[in-house]
Amino acid sequence: MQPTWSDRNIMMKKPVFIINLILVILEVIALIHDIYVFGAGLFVWYTIDSNVLQLLVSAVILMTLCRGREISKKLTAIHFVSAVGLTVTFLIAAFVLAPEGGIAYYFLENVAPINHLIAPLLSVLSLLFLEKSELPGKTVIFLPASATMLYGLICLFLNAVRLIDGPYFFLQVYDQPASVIVMWFAIIAVLCIGLAALYRVIRVRMQKR
Repeated sequence: MQPTWSDRNIMMKKPVFIINLILVILEVIALIHDIYVFGAGLFVWYTIDSNVLQLLVSAVILMTLCRGREISKKLTAIHFVSAVGLTVTFLIAAFVLAPEGGIAYYFLENVAPINHLIAPLLSVLSLLFLEKSELPGKTVIFLPASATMLYGLICLFLNAVRLIDGPYFFLQVYDQPASVIVMWFAIIAVLCIGLAALYRVIRVRMQKR
């Protein structure tokens, strides 16, 4: 007996459910650790913000699937933000921070493997290759950059009024020339837009299969 369209649809949702369940479990573990280590100041870290956003996205995906509903276009748009944000954390950690601070610290110790490697991989895997939803318009490629720039501007202000220090070197307004800060903002904005555009192209091609 051939499976019905409904049966195939359920089978396609199982990997999405499993991946996002794993993400929720891992992100909760990482969040508990980060609360213990950083306390109330944990949200100054872009890495933690991106992982917490992914935790919320994955939790909503699980609730959506449990209710037998389709993943909404708005939820997919927010997933673009978390997936790109997590990819940026991986790239910055791998190519900027780890060469100076050590690969072990950024990828092997405590919950670093979750925050910097496993969560980015699972988030992108789910968004690009497993989830089926109506794709947001082309303007979605600017959402991750907008969210990231908002984070950066808030941190710059908090650094300027000396409420926080960093947490990243290019946010330390009293220790870095303005040109360095502007350069890093530009690099990260372009990186966010480029990744989001690439991810959208992949999603479009996957949707056509």
